[in-house]
Amino acid sequence: MQEHSLIEDRLFLDFFGRQENIRYLEYMLEVLLDLDENTLHGKLTFESTLERENIESKTNRCDIVYETDDVIYNLEAYTTLDGKAFAKSTAYMITLSNNKLVKQEKYHPKKQLIQINIARHVSEEMEKVCEQCLTLKPLNKYVSMMIIRLDCLEKVDYNRNRSKDYIRLLRFLKAETQEEREEIAKGNGVMESMCIDIPSRMDTELDPAFFDHDAWERKMNYERGEEAGIAIGEERGISKGENNLIQKMISKGKSDEEIADTTEIDIKRIQELRAAMC
Repeated sequence: MQEHSLIEDRLFLDFFGRQENIRYLEYMLEVLLDLDENTLHGKLTFESTLERENIESKTNRCDIVYETDDVIYNLEAYTTLDGKAFAKSTAYMITLSNNKLVKQEKYHPKKQLIQINIARHVSEEMEKVCEQCLTLKPLNKYVSMMIIRLDCLEKVDYNRNRSKDYIRLLRFLKAETQEEREEIAKGNGVMESMCIDIPSRMDTELDPAFFDHDAWERKMNYERGEEAGIAIGEERGISKGENNLIQKMISKGKSDEEIADTTEIDIKRIQELRAAMC
């Protein structure tokens, strides 16, 4: 069995985003947010997830989203949290918040949103942002964000006043081998149960591309472009075959001018489709 850290984002989705593993998610949220044990037990409802069966679903963008009667919890996992990843995370947060607005005299969110970003590594440009969101930081009355750095577990100042369960959970998420996880989990019933279930999720021999995040992103971008291209085609009378041809040439690194010269398709249409694929 190939070894992986639970924080690798596709695995993070695949393990914690499954309804049958909801107790693990409840436990993780309780520990990270310093809630009493079983505070969330039986109160989280499934909103959306990316499971292995629909890992390339065009309708899902966030990592893990669950909610209670009054709070939406969005968890995002990053091998490296850099500026680009943080921008995506912020966009997810805005989308989730907008989807829960109620139009009255003003727009009022129906629920509070808590976004937790867990990062194995953080780029230099994100250092100050992470310091500001070390604990749950309210960004406004309805939205709060927290950034958790697994690369700071040994820094006393960074993890001052954290509970033993908090540090233990982060060590568990960061661990790359089953042996290491089992050692950390000893005496903790929830983590010991995770150790039993994790190996079945890490069998990559049947799905070798599962952990290729870049390939997954390219696939998602292509499908977004295909969706947009079909809409453009219906509006402008462009055939689906022409759209596919343009997308393939774009994916091969051809410039708009080269594609226009080769296909004799208006360059403005090519530029629109390229923009839709980004």
